[in-house]
Amino acid sequence: MFYGDSSDYLHLLPDNWRELLEIKVISNGVNIQLDKVLNRIKAGVTNKSVTLADESGVARWERILGVTSPLNSSLQARREALRAKLMSKPPINLQSFKAVVEAYMGLEVDVVLGEDYTLRVWYRGESRQPDLNPLYATVYEMIPANLIVEIAYRWVTWGEVKTSYATWGDLVPMTWGEVKKGT
Repeated sequence: MFYGDSSDYLHLLPDNWRELLEIKVISNGVNIQLDKVLNRIKAGVTNKSVTLADESGVARWERILGVTSPLNSSLQARREALRAKLMSKPPINLQSFKAVVEAYMGLEVDVVLGEDYTLRVWYRGESRQPDLNPLYATVYEMIPANLIVEIAYRWVTWGEVKTSYATWGDLVPMTWGEVKKGT
């Protein structure tokens, strides 16, 4: 019935019916409708998963989970925010907290629980994350009320610069921003 991405209604009929003009005309209309149904089924199956969802599927997941998408976010950033929300179910420990933050941000982070009950999160990447408010909303729903979360961009230290580059001449082709980011 389905060959590749299109329907073929005629193959379901007896051989002697396939030659009738009326059946061929009906077949064209039926194939169009079957293709529409097939596309809706494919979209439904794809949107069942947050990681594969298209624009409409992500919007539906955001309504279901009560997640607001980050400002000027791409489809991938919205998917990562949804994954982070889904991962924020108990039990919560530092590893699961780190996994939620990494899923949201899409990069590796360092997490430390300080003695002042502050969860400090540091990340490095090509740029600073533009809008962390949805992440803060997600993590404050999952952690105990006595904890505070601080998220900061981690710049390269001078010790890391010294070990990465032999001389100052190695730094000449780079901008100061590239040196601070470690790129």
